[in-house]
Amino acid sequence: MFPEIRLASAADIPGIMSIENRSFPCPWDTKTIAACIRSHTLRTWTSRLEGRVTGYITAELDTSGLHIVNLAVCEDLRKQGLATCLLRTAESWGRRLGADVSFLEVRNSALPALAFYAKSGYSRTRLIEDYYPDGEDGLEFRKTIIPDRKTSAVAERILSHCSIIPPVGIILGSGLSWLAEKFGSMIEISYEELLGESGPQVPGHPGKIMFSRCGRFVFMLGRLHHYQGYFGKEISMLPGVLGDLGVEAWILTSSSGAVETELRPGDAVLFDDHVNFAGCIPEDICGRVRRSVYSERLKKTAGRVSLRTGTDLKEGIFACVSGPAYETSAEIKFLKNLCFSTVSMSTVPEALLLSSRGLDVAAVSLVTNTMSPKAVLTHEEVLSSQVEVRKQQETFLVSFIREVASDELQ
Repeated sequence: MFPEIRLASAADIPGIMSIENRSFPCPWDTKTIAACIRSHTLRTWTSRLEGRVTGYITAELDTSGLHIVNLAVCEDLRKQGLATCLLRTAESWGRRLGADVSFLEVRNSALPALAFYAKSGYSRTRLIEDYYPDGEDGLEFRKTIIPDRKTSAVAERILSHCSIIPPVGIILGSGLSWLAEKFGSMIEISYEELLGESGPQVPGHPGKIMFSRCGRFVFMLGRLHHYQGYFGKEISMLPGVLGDLGVEAWILTSSSGAVETELRPGDAVLFDDHVNFAGCIPEDICGRVRRSVYSERLKKTAGRVSLRTGTDLKEGIFACVSGPAYETSAEIKFLKNLCFSTVSMSTVPEALLLSSRGLDVAAVSLVTNTMSPKAVLTHEEVLSSQVEVRKQQETFLVSFIREVASDELQ
């Protein structure tokens, strides 16, 4: 069974409480569950089937390693792999941030749980007397896990510069770094410093992350591309690490070509979905991509902001191609016949990875050129179109980013 895994939100509390009350002799109360979801040091994921919360796990990282604080699954869906999926989600998070051990506590009388953790590679290490509120003893279990030294090193470098991680991340495509200027810079770190290596440069991609002055946003100024020789895991590593550190909502932008005839330079198109013609997929998503990669909640927020700002925001299907060559006349005709709205050479790898880890993702194409079969397009023309993009979309984009942050901080 492959459920949808999502970070828990306040809206999930009733579903979590229903499972909690049926699973434990001394269940947590609603206030405790809500505190876990809001906590900056704890992370809670839910499993879902057809929109229903079917299980949840809460974990934290400390100096001792990864601590599995709570795990429960619906009674009618036990022994079908949901608990294993949730446990692996938490363990993977711990590995990526450098944990080399995972540990937890179990009631001495909880025989099914004891069997599950033993099967999952955990070994009993000690008895904890009177551990639970009703006086029952607990058993501590531990498991050695293999940390990902590369991602954990990137995380450490980020935290050495900024220990408070914002809730909202924004990836800015070709020429779109002007958007970050509206929020001011508190800290800037180059990709080269974070990744420990230099790579090919693309004009319009400064190659750095910027923490906003207000502390609510982190901007990625430019991105890595498949056509530069990077693979899916490399392309999505930085946003993935930022997501692991606590950036829970993401807005991805790209300078894109208009496939839909009615679109003009300066228009904005919100992704309803995509088709990944580039075939570039992060290696570690393991089939966990949600059927709906793009968050319905963030789509509604974008729609609300567009009405308030008077912006004609469209929705459409995005085509991701490999590049670096622009599309031929036959390819343009092919995309038009299949009713795509916009096309570009990016965005999808990051969206796939972030969504697979339970984070909310929205993506917006900023149209920089029309896709006429006879047109000759250059990257310089894409960058020069930013004047029109900024004129038409600056108010909407700034408002959208701020609204997402307001929602996250509630």
